[in-house]
Amino acid sequence: MTRRNRDSGSGLLRSALNSSRVPSSTGRTSQRDTPQLQYSQQASRDVSDDEFDDAASTASSDAWVMNEDEHIEIGDEWESLLDTALDALGEKRAAAREKTLQSILRLMAHTYMGDGLEGRRVMLLEALRRSVRSTKSHVEQERALHGISLWFVNFGTQDEAESEFASVSEQLRVMVVDPACDSQVRAQALGALGVANFIAGADFRDAAELAQFVHTRVLDPALESRDMSVARQAFSTLGLLLTVVADGDSLLLENIFDASFDSHMRGLRADSVDVRVAAAQNFALVHSALGADTDYAFDSQDELIGMLEMLQHESSKRLGKRDISVQRTAVREVLRTIEDSSAPELKLNLHGRLVRFGDWTRIVRLQAFRRVVGGGLPVHFARNELVQDVFEVKFDTTGDDFARNRARMVVNPSSELAKMRTRDIRRRRDARRDELLPDLDD
Repeated sequence: MTRRNRDSGSGLLRSALNSSRVPSSTGRTSQRDTPQLQYSQQASRDVSDDEFDDAASTASSDAWVMNEDEHIEIGDEWESLLDTALDALGEKRAAAREKTLQSILRLMAHTYMGDGLEGRRVMLLEALRRSVRSTKSHVEQERALHGISLWFVNFGTQDEAESEFASVSEQLRVMVVDPACDSQVRAQALGALGVANFIAGADFRDAAELAQFVHTRVLDPALESRDMSVARQAFSTLGLLLTVVADGDSLLLENIFDASFDSHMRGLRADSVDVRVAAAQNFALVHSALGADTDYAFDSQDELIGMLEMLQHESSKRLGKRDISVQRTAVREVLRTIEDSSAPELKLNLHGRLVRFGDWTRIVRLQAFRRVVGGGLPVHFARNELVQDVFEVKFDTTGDDFARNRARMVVNPSSELAKMRTRDIRRRRDARRDELLPDLDD
């Protein structure tokens, strides 16, 4: 089986999108083998809360472990802290709102909120959207957009996610194509748009339509203008959306990738290593999805392999040691998939259990979720039904093993979140004292 002629790709894509074809899977979960869970006592490569190397994450020899250098446990106080933070978002000074948003992000990343905040979930989303509309601070916009991604991760299984998706999607689409927007803001908006669609989109056709939008309206212009931040995020968002299309309709997947094949080849020639790696991983993702049951090959596979081999052996004179290592590791895994149908294996150490991911679909999805929740990933694997459904992994949170290895909130004592917690404790203590004072006077 070879790729169809790219000239007819757009027509086939439109007809497939408008067809009444029944998908093989309308959900966001994969039909592949469930990841294996193993108890592990071995040390693994440490990854901090704010540090994550997507490109190197596919290395077979690596395992991730989420280290919690614990200073403060938030526990059940998160709703009170969040209320305090939302009040603080009304500050006039942009710098104050930026700090408050950072605290909100850490709360949303390290706490699963999906079962709480009833009646106030939309209020939280609206507060984030107001900050997105602020034009006084790019940092405020970026953090608020990150917060929107976290909102969908936390509340993706609730009715509010479906009801709010359309209006949020419209707002984000306008931002990602607005040339007046800061490049980093547009990239963050694109990431939020992809996550929201992945979680709250109706089915694979929604993902396919957005993939076409990302390719034609965002990726190609970004490559033309050499906007590497937006281009990198466009490739990553495309990859996440293509995992949904792959589960729904393989023909539609092939047509979409046909249309963007040349853009992905341009991505391999980009100046940025991150862009090259993101484009290369999409080749592996699509090849593994379309070659699952057939002997699949791209039309220009020899050209593609030649380009990948050149990247694998590129001299370190042009690139730094870190960049050349990342590029070689990632490209090696992609070549193994295209030439030998060999998928990389990624291992995650969560709550004392080693979770293995052995296919590109789950790895691409894992990278997307890890970019959103950071070091809070163990919390969401353990508590968040959405994350458990996406990756088909369940944790027994009642046993002693989980209690010993549970991930707790990480807060630096000098951070804004720690200060907010102190202020909140003081406020509640004062309120209790005021309630008692009348009794003392009597």
